[in-house]
Formats: sequence, structure tokens, C-alpha cells
Amino acid sequence: MGTSAWSLTMVLVIIVSATAFGKVTSVDAAVVKAEPSKFAAEWRVSLSGTDYNDEKNKSKFVNFNLDLKTTYILTPVLIFDFQPSVKLLSGQTQTIDGADRMENRIVLSQAAIRYAPADFFAFAAGALNQRALHTPLLVDDIAFPAARIESMYRNNEFATGIGIESAIPTSTSLSANTKELEPSPSLNSAALIFSWQKNRNSKVRASVGYFAYNNLPSAVAQQSLLLGNDVQQLSEAQYSFMYQFQGLEAGLELQLPLMTLFDVIADASYLHNDKAPSGYSDASSYNLGGLFHLSKGTDWSVQGGYFSVAPDAAVAYFNANNFETNRVGYNIQSFIHFIKEGFKFGVIYMDSNLMYISPVQYREKTLILKLETNYEKI
Repeated sequence: MGTSAWSLTMVLVIIVSATAFGKVTSVDAAVVKAEPSKFAAEWRVSLSGTDYNDEKNKSKFVNFNLDLKTTYILTPVLIFDFQPSVKLLSGQTQTIDGADRMENRIVLSQAAIRYAPADFFAFAAGALNQRALHTPLLVDDIAFPAARIESMYRNNEFATGIGIESAIPTSTSLSANTKELEPSPSLNSAALIFSWQKNRNSKVRASVGYFAYNNLPSAVAQQSLLLGNDVQQLSEAQYSFMYQFQGLEAGLELQLPLMTLFDVIADASYLHNDKAPSGYSDASSYNLGGLFHLSKGTDWSVQGGYFSVAPDAAVAYFNANNFETNRVGYNIQSFIHFIKEGFKFGVIYMDSNLMYISPVQYREKTLILKLETNYEKI
């Protein structure tokens, strides 16, 4: 990558040094006892170098992310949750899609008020992260203005319950992209959730849910046309989806020790759009791999996966960072986890081909080198 490679190397050194310094200072600070604080904050940084190409376009860029998680306890039952991210990009690109432009920006992963008067009930409102109820096949790691009710029953290592939500699907800038006279869009959903966690290396999470998009605006349809959906043009400036989006989704994530020095890691997702015809309505993703405990302070993970996303299984504008639609392909990733130092470093390769021939989509190949720290308390 030339200059980008030097920049990547220097920032890697800074990140690792800052992480180590933060651990030392946190140990020193722990000696001084203090009263419990109503405010808590954590930070994480990641740096990646990406080489992307398809039949018509090429891109090389460095992406730096700073993620923050902050909570403030207003009362024992009322909590404010604020999670911003700073995203900085540098490099060159010859392609721009509607979901992830080459630009520096600040985005919200979550900004919400959570009211939990009992252990089994909670209500949240604000900009809510959609991955709490949905799989990556349906929506990216993105926040929508929403209201959510959760009812969870917990018993030691187990938790099971239901989440119900009404949201306004928006871009990363929280804009609904509506024009004059267009009604407000909505995403209504409900999900059953089950989780079990014995320790850091033994955990299972499963979910099954229902979703329904309504009144998606013309601007979203226009951008989704470039990303794989079937869209019709009503006029020079008006577009609409050929089919509505309403159906079922399910997800499974697990990590289980098989031997003393080896854990199996896997995840699977499935999505079905009831409103699209057969052959255009289903999406699935499967990943399987292992986590090798090389030493007390070092792990090595290897994982491979396959995905297939039909043209009208999901709204392409909202899942473009993960899959897009009209795509079938595979991915391979490998990371070294430095547990004591608090970061991981590895490589991700993705090859994505087309399910159906398209005049605006092409086969994509992406190679990513990535360093990411663990969340650390501020």
C-alpha cells in the first residue's frame, strides 16, 4: 500500500502502546479507593487496511475507528446509554455506493434512555442499535430511532425472553431520506431470544423473530437498486421497490470448548421475505471455525463461512456493509488474540459473486488487515 502501509504501521504502534499504558495506569488507580460512580465509560480503537476490487472498480484505503461506550445512572431504574463512533478514512477509491461513502464522520451505535423497574422488564427509547434483535442478513450494525420493550427471565446461566420494537429506518446520519408528501417509514419487529453463558469460552445465543418494513422512501429504493434489490422507476426522480419486505429471521451463535486447548466457534443466520417470489426471498449465512489456546495469554482463531442473499430477501441499503443482496460467496478470517495486552490482529478475505446477472453489480474481492483493541475502562 505504500504510504498507507507506513501510516498503518505507525498507528498500530501507537494503539498498542496506548493500550498497555492504559492498563498500567488503571492498576495504579485501583489502589486508591473511591465511591461508586454513576458514570462509566469504555473505549476501543481499530485500524484496518482494505484492498477492494471488482470488474470495474478498485479501492485501497485505511480505516481508523474510535468506539466509545458510556452509561450514566440517572436513578436506580433509569439509565442513559450513549455509544458514539468516530470513523476516519484515508486512501483512494473509484467506487461509491449508497451505504458507505468514503468520508470521515461521527456515527451513533446507540443513544438511548433505558427504564428497567424490574429484573424481568425494560423499556428503551432513542437511537437503538438494531443488532440487538436482528441478524446481519437483515440490517447492519446501525442505530434507528426506536422504542423497544424487553421482557427477560434470568436463571443463573440462562436467560430467555422477548423483545418488541417499532423503529424508523434511517441512514447512519439518522436521516429517514423522505421527500415531500412521503409518509414516515417504519420497521416493526418482535423476537424471541435465548442465551446461555457459563464463562468467557462457553456461551450460546439463539433468536427467532418477525420483521415488517413499511413506507420505504424513494431515495432508499434508488440506492438499493445499485446494491442488488429489484426496483422500478416511477418517474425521473421517483423509485419504488418491486416487493415489500416482511417475514422471518433466525440466528445462532456459539462457542463451546471441545478440548482443553480448543474451542469450536460457529454462527448461522437465516432470513425469509414472505412478500418476494421463490428464488428471490431467502438469505442464509454459515460460519464455522476454531479458537486455539496457544498459551495462557495468546489465542488463535480461524473461521470460514458461506453466504447466499437473494435479490429481495432484505433491504440492500440497510445491510450493504455486511452482504448487500443478489450475492453469494465465502469469507475466511484468522486472528491472533493477545489476551493480556488486550488486542487482536488478523486478516479477512471475502469473495462475493452474483446470484443473477446485473448491469450495476460485479464480482467483488476484498482483503482486510485489521487490528482491534478490547474495550478498556476510561
